[in-house]
Amino acid sequence: MVDRASAEFVGQQSAVTAASPPQTTRWVGASVPRKQAGRFVTGASEYAADLIRPETLRVALLRSPHAHAAIRSLDVSAARRAPGVVAVLTGNDVTELSKPMPTRVPRERFPGPIDVWCLAVDEVLYVGQPVAAIVAERLADAEAAARLIEVDYQPLDAVLDAASGAAASSPPARRAWATNIVFRDSIEQGDVAAAVAAADHVVRGTMSFGAATTAPIETRCYIADWDAKAEKLAFHGTVQQPHPTRWLLAQALDLPETSIRVVAPQMGGTFGLKMVGHPEEVIVALLSRRLQRPVAFVESREECFLANAREQTHEFEIAARADGTITAFRNLVRADVGAIGAGGGWLMAFVTPTVFPTVYAIANCAIDSVVVTTNKPPWQGVRGYGKETANVVMERAIELISAELGLDPVEVRRRNLLNKDGFPHRLPSGLMLDSGDYEGALDQLGELFDRPHWSAAKAEAQNTGRHIGIGFAFELTPEGASFPGSMPSGFETSMVTVDPTGSIRVATSVTSPGSGNETGIAQLVADVFGVHPDRISVTQGDTDITPFGGGNTSSRSLMFGGAAAVLAARDLRDRIATCAVTLLQAQRDELDFEGGQIVVRGHADRALPFEKAVSTIYTFAYSTALDVELPLQVTRTYRSGNVRHTPDAWGRISSYPSFPYAVHAAAVEVDGATGCVSVLDYAAIHDCGVVVNPQLVEGQFRGAVAMGIGAALWEELLHDEGGATTTRRFKSYVLPRAPDLPNVRIGHRCTPSPLHPLGVKGAGESGFGGAMAVIANAVADALGETGRRLSRLPCKPETLLDLLPGDRT
Repeated sequence: MVDRASAEFVGQQSAVTAASPPQTTRWVGASVPRKQAGRFVTGASEYAADLIRPETLRVALLRSPHAHAAIRSLDVSAARRAPGVVAVLTGNDVTELSKPMPTRVPRERFPGPIDVWCLAVDEVLYVGQPVAAIVAERLADAEAAARLIEVDYQPLDAVLDAASGAAASSPPARRAWATNIVFRDSIEQGDVAAAVAAADHVVRGTMSFGAATTAPIETRCYIADWDAKAEKLAFHGTVQQPHPTRWLLAQALDLPETSIRVVAPQMGGTFGLKMVGHPEEVIVALLSRRLQRPVAFVESREECFLANAREQTHEFEIAARADGTITAFRNLVRADVGAIGAGGGWLMAFVTPTVFPTVYAIANCAIDSVVVTTNKPPWQGVRGYGKETANVVMERAIELISAELGLDPVEVRRRNLLNKDGFPHRLPSGLMLDSGDYEGALDQLGELFDRPHWSAAKAEAQNTGRHIGIGFAFELTPEGASFPGSMPSGFETSMVTVDPTGSIRVATSVTSPGSGNETGIAQLVADVFGVHPDRISVTQGDTDITPFGGGNTSSRSLMFGGAAAVLAARDLRDRIATCAVTLLQAQRDELDFEGGQIVVRGHADRALPFEKAVSTIYTFAYSTALDVELPLQVTRTYRSGNVRHTPDAWGRISSYPSFPYAVHAAAVEVDGATGCVSVLDYAAIHDCGVVVNPQLVEGQFRGAVAMGIGAALWEELLHDEGGATTTRRFKSYVLPRAPDLPNVRIGHRCTPSPLHPLGVKGAGESGFGGAMAVIANAVADALGETGRRLSRLPCKPETLLDLLPGDRT
């Protein structure tokens, strides 16, 4: 029975709704312009360094000049007396004022005791490790005072590569450890030895990767401000993971998490480099609490190049029958992860072995891995997160076995691809692939990339002494990482609120690295309520406002945070529908939320504006909305059903729930005089399941391809014989420029994930590993027979000149 007030309300609205039938729009799948895009174009967006107030103290760091040394003594007296200096912090100070930084994996999993302090205590482990922090009114004063500090070092034997570091005779990279091997593992499926022995052809090869980093436009910045009256720390900075950063600071400073607020403002690119675990995070927080003044650290570009990653060597073997069927694959992965810090960058070395044999159905596989700590700077997270090297190695192996067999490498790929009807499919490591149509994507690529044209161009170039090559490559990019024992463990949380006026607010634990994911989240929620995305505001990156979660890593924004928001929005929609049933005198299953209204299906004249239904719930709480829980606010958490941390009978776990993939084709030319590579043509087919915003996905993919081209051809961190990073400027760390990049043609394929409620997969890293692989294959093809010897990335001009056929004298 409808009460009088409700009946009057419905009557008042009927004339309006009859004249304005709802317009059905589905926002998921639409290229909605990203929210606040104008702020980036006009320079109005505020970044962390923009928040530094005039009264903020500035920090400079004295860093170790040695790769490995004992600290005999440290004299900071002159620095403390220097003009403008407020304080100097040393390793001895931090042991009294703080606790060790928590590591990303439990301490007992390391081969020896490990205490990670924000400043070196007694021993330095790499060139660039912070030894002392100088705080001054001006940065220039702090930097000048740092030069006055006298340190007496006793140099120790340094370990500078994984091969020697893994040897039993190697000196320890840490004095307290008896071995430098952090992790050793074997993944095996089938009988590799028997398959190799029975194969018609076997090819062995190596592939190594130089040390690399990312190059975000904005370097790291942290600002800490201790409020003594409230006994609370405000921490603003370039952090991808606000809640884990709060957790780390609470551990290191021995504070309750309620006494810390972490805020992540807009960031100028992250790419993994701004994950939690940097010593400067604790340094500024500790200093602010001690001095009771705001303190800031802004990383210089030279300091940014201390971030290290990706240095691996692979020794592989691939076996096949004469018809191109691959029967076995074996690989030894050796990773030099540098000094182990509090960050989780070194876990990339754990990820690499788990990805083999990527998209291929190979019955017999054996992947051995050795992770070695050395006295180089610690690995930090980088885009690809270890998956890129696995894809490059697998694709180079396919090329080599195809050449050995005298078969078309595209057809060898086709013969060995996993069948689209064979999903879910478990890899030898235990990862459960959700879905894919690899052969369909390969066929689609053939429509986008004109292989006959480039084959003819290659033949013509050979007649004139030029070197054109064609490459193909698949990539498999597991996303949504959840490692057992790490913080956090595989979930995200979103809170959705519908206000009395009908405006909708989403507060989510995932953060935006600048990719526009807040627009995608708004689209997802807009479809639930049938409203325009402009009615939805998305709040991220503030631990006092947003629910707990992991932040932005491993392309989890929409896959986890978006899914949680949809779950919460659906709960709220059901509450609102409970009231609308009464107001519209209909059954629940007859109601649709569309065009900003609630409509009785098939009866356009029986519609209720969304905001009117919401207003009624708030204002008629004891009549029409008696059964509706108020306020209209729901918090939901999404946990993937495709993550398993309990080992199966073979000891396998599954740390990734989502498996986007892509297939790439490229044509390149290698200049015979200089060894320089020009990318002539590029096309790719990308599948990340249901695409929420094609424009944003394509932007991510194009950016990843650009980074992959750079990683394949130019980008490398170099170290001298003493372990110091000699790459300190963009002059020596060569990034691709706009003229260096081709017009990348992208096609999309959609195989929704059956293991995700929205069918989506991660979309932030795909393109990177595939670009590295396809460029390597194309360059090798351009070199002809000597291209088989291409065994290292980046393939710099000097390397290619040595490999070019003919006399290069």
